[in-house]
Amino acid sequence: MADDVLAQLRQYRAMVIYRGQSARECLDLTALLREEGLGLFEVTLNSDEPFAAIRALREEYGDELALGAGTVMTADDVSRAADAGARFVVSPHVDEAVIAKAQDLGIGTVPGAFTPTEVVRAIRLGADVVKVFPISPVGADHVRQLKGPLPDVPMLATGGVGPDLARACLAEGCTGVGVGVQLLGAPGDPDAVRAGARRLVDAVG
Repeated sequence: MADDVLAQLRQYRAMVIYRGQSARECLDLTALLREEGLGLFEVTLNSDEPFAAIRALREEYGDELALGAGTVMTADDVSRAADAGARFVVSPHVDEAVIAKAQDLGIGTVPGAFTPTEVVRAIRLGADVVKVFPISPVGADHVRQLKGPLPDVPMLATGGVGPDLARACLAEGCTGVGVGVQLLGAPGDPDAVRAGARRLVDAVG
């Protein structure tokens, strides 16, 4: 299963991030976003009822849904996320204990890094993908600078990513991008979210 996150990122190129949504909202948004061609999702653990949301999504879609947990800070978080049905974990930092626990459980790891030193440490600890975070303050040129000496590291750019920045990061060599659902449109406005999803799919296609 640990290889799945990289394969899924290569397939979809964009991961939708739920932060602050309830389980019901995640279910409703996922149904809509899947209709628009998005299929890779992350529920952050600082959301409302995150484990319930992950469990509900896994029960609704089974193994056909590419689903992970985000803002994973501890080994205990990894265990609880895996129990709920997450197939990978995403963190804002590089944490050896988090990566080791995910490896023990056979799920993917996407630790966050910003500098070359952090990126290399993440890979040496066994990360499947490195989350380049935060990307919006520095832009896609930061990806280009990292990719110069580290061309083979699969990278996921996140942090304030909209369609234009997504397109630019992919052009500079990112394997994929993470996009907060709020950046697609107000979560309570299905038409706005659908329109934003179409713009994102067009940007990463």
